[in-house]
Amino acid sequence: MPGKPPLSDDDLYAVATYLAQPGVQAELHAELPERHRAQFETEYAEATREHSLPAEQRGGSYYVWGDDTNKFGRELRIYFIRVAPEPPLIQGLYTDHGKWHGRSDRYRINHSDLVMQLFECGFVLGDNSANQERIDEFMRQRFPVVTDDD
Repeated sequence: MPGKPPLSDDDLYAVATYLAQPGVQAELHAELPERHRAQFETEYAEATREHSLPAEQRGGSYYVWGDDTNKFGRELRIYFIRVAPEPPLIQGLYTDHGKWHGRSDRYRINHSDLVMQLFECGFVLGDNSANQERIDEFMRQRFPVVTDDD
């Protein structure tokens, strides 16, 4: 079953800018079977420019399941707190079922391609609340501003 397609640059910019707000407290998580580990870790390192992976921990932001577990591929998710105003696109991406660890303030976006795109925007696995400078730097490089002087 194919996943959701990657976002366009305009939509990615809107979503990444929203999720980068400190009040949103965006956390990115990855769960995957062992057979997908090498490929994911290579893609993560490339997208994040060699940012270290968090320690593997069940229920944490990075967890690798045994190959005998009923997991078909990598499951990359975004957990966040809704902060107004939210872009209309966000409203169509999140779910409020299965809230993270029973926390009623957290919403979840299940979208592996989007998470990979966010890595290219400076986000990393885990809590991104303190990554504003990193995200700003990656965003400037990913979405350069064109001026009349160019």
